[in-house]
Amino acid sequence: MPEDQLAQLESALVMVGLKPAEAIPLLAPLLNLPASEKYPPPPIPLEQQRRRLMAMLVEWVLGAARAQTLVIVIEDLHWADASTLELVQLLAEQGAMAHLLLLCTARPEFHPQWPLRAHHTQINLNRLSARNVREMIAQVAARNALAGETVETVIERTGGVPLFVEELTHVVLESGSAKLAGREIPVTLHDSLMARLDRLGPAKEVIQIGAVIGSEFSYELLRAVHPIGEEELQAALRSATDAELIYVRGIAPDATYQFKHALIRDAAYEALLKSRRKELHGQVARTIDEKFLVLKEAEPEVLARHWAEAGKTAQAIGEWTRAGKAAESHHAFKEAQQSYEQALALLSLLPESGERDLPELDLRLAIIRILPITSGSASTESIDALARASTLAKKNGNLSQLVPLIDAACRAAFNAGDYESAAMLADQALELAKREGNPTNLGLAYGLQIGVRHFRGDLAGSEEHIARGLKFFEDATIWPVPLQRLVPFAVANRNAWALGRADVAHERLARLMAETNQNNPAEMAFSGVFGGLFYLLLREHERAETLAARALELSEKHQIPHFAEYARCCLGWARAWLGRPREGVALIRQGIAGLAARGSHHDFITLFLAESQALSGAIGDALETIEQVLQPNRPDANIVRPEAFRLRGDLQTKQGRHEAAEADFRTALTLARSMGAKAYELRAAMSLARLLRDTSRRDEARTTLADIYNWFIEGFDTADLKEAKALLDGFDATGAWPA
Repeated sequence: MPEDQLAQLESALVMVGLKPAEAIPLLAPLLNLPASEKYPPPPIPLEQQRRRLMAMLVEWVLGAARAQTLVIVIEDLHWADASTLELVQLLAEQGAMAHLLLLCTARPEFHPQWPLRAHHTQINLNRLSARNVREMIAQVAARNALAGETVETVIERTGGVPLFVEELTHVVLESGSAKLAGREIPVTLHDSLMARLDRLGPAKEVIQIGAVIGSEFSYELLRAVHPIGEEELQAALRSATDAELIYVRGIAPDATYQFKHALIRDAAYEALLKSRRKELHGQVARTIDEKFLVLKEAEPEVLARHWAEAGKTAQAIGEWTRAGKAAESHHAFKEAQQSYEQALALLSLLPESGERDLPELDLRLAIIRILPITSGSASTESIDALARASTLAKKNGNLSQLVPLIDAACRAAFNAGDYESAAMLADQALELAKREGNPTNLGLAYGLQIGVRHFRGDLAGSEEHIARGLKFFEDATIWPVPLQRLVPFAVANRNAWALGRADVAHERLARLMAETNQNNPAEMAFSGVFGGLFYLLLREHERAETLAARALELSEKHQIPHFAEYARCCLGWARAWLGRPREGVALIRQGIAGLAARGSHHDFITLFLAESQALSGAIGDALETIEQVLQPNRPDANIVRPEAFRLRGDLQTKQGRHEAAEADFRTALTLARSMGAKAYELRAAMSLARLLRDTSRRDEARTTLADIYNWFIEGFDTADLKEAKALLDGFDATGAWPA
């Protein structure tokens, strides 16, 4: 009864020092316990519930370890889902001081996503030696010693594989003879397992039905699928348990059974005729669907697998889709993507038709929502998904679905550094959105215009679309993916700074932070990255470092790799300015490599690297890096080009190449003026003014800097304007000028 389970749970929680009132609302859904008035669901977002649940599970384990030494064994970690791996990582990282042994097994190709620390040990297991095999045979056989000749045959045939040694020893023991002729001993592990299954007699069929259900199965589900007599069923399960083919927990009818090894389950399953397997999967699926509603709701992926194996493709697609939606609602993005992809794989088996196109488009759109987080919007996966979804949307004439696809394609082009293609796609999106009139699509389209125009240096055009799109960005109800509406606020902040409106930029950053859901790690990481970028532009490096470090921590913890790489680059630039340029260069290089692996390239991040290299004293490396931005075939319509020319000019000044430096400074001034980028114009003017001053052209230097400085009406507390004021004051004072 649920009341009894609840009482047991309360007692268990109290024993480890947890408060039931805080823990049970989080645990109840996990244990399929109904909500109650005593423990209502917590009134917090799902992602925050998930984080609290993970923290509570860790504390439960550590609390139990405080009461007594605890051993937790997790086998086959290579098959674990992302959430399980996250929990294992938390235990591995936080269990250093606990009386806890966390023992995990995995295949050699598995690599843990957490770094090995002092309290971790990794043991690589090789095949057993002949001596080890003899010892194992002796332990398995106990008092029934095998003949020496038989032992040598087992050693030869098993090749040191522990499971094979154990199973082959059981084959000999179950034959009733301590000595078998070589030809009577199975040659392969599969043959050995089949020989043991055959000796079960009538119990073999029961075990095979269990194998169809899965590596673990309950007594109740097995009985519902295979309704034979209670005594007969329990006798069959006892036979398999006594033969050590399965393990049992609990007492029937509440018992749960688990195959001793995946290979045993595979052998039992594969011994069935394919037609019989298909029939049994159908029986299992129908039984779960009709009689085990809690299991159906809690684990749609289980039902999906059975429908798929039963050849019921439509039902399987529906359950995989439901599994994806459930995972997405819990911010388990990788699991959600995998479920949607399973549904797509099944859908591809159906003949092409209009009837197939609609659910395929829905699934493609669902995956496209997730890919920017799991892979990056410019990744090959994203581009391929967009291409197929666009084809489907055009084929069906569905404009409302076509705009989000163009939006995603535009972002992919932008992240790949192809601003011209991004601009073309942004214009297409706005034209379609205006024609179709959907508020969500208009918000998407105006957001694209803001971003593309800013990075192409059309700052006034970006401001125009900020004003037009604001009402859509402010309406949180029209955005199916809340993170998307934060992007315009973030770019608007940067646009205001570039225009020389530092106070407006501060106001826009505050608005971005206010609109960010503090319980959504993806939104928090995004805002942290853009906040860090803004403070880097302001040259407030300590604040930038704090925000970037927090964004990196969130991104890595919640497996948001794309944001993690941006945060890493910001953190590197901040640390370079804070006196750790070599560390900064390493972080930025790592971030650039990570972004490139996802198809992303940004010139402004390339400049992070160049400036950090210069701060480390590697002037030659910095100049080579800048050339990547200033290649002759690159268009001038790029917001970072004025700063790239200015930075190259500064480096050439240090090398004594004054004429080349002056040409770069004047080019930077011209480009910045053409864009209306007053912040970059001020920086270029300061660099040029210093050079003119140092080459005995003091009056021209003063005029050059005063013209742009006198334009500003705000932001006089920023580092750039303070520096410009100090330079101007130096022109009017006697003595040394500011450097």
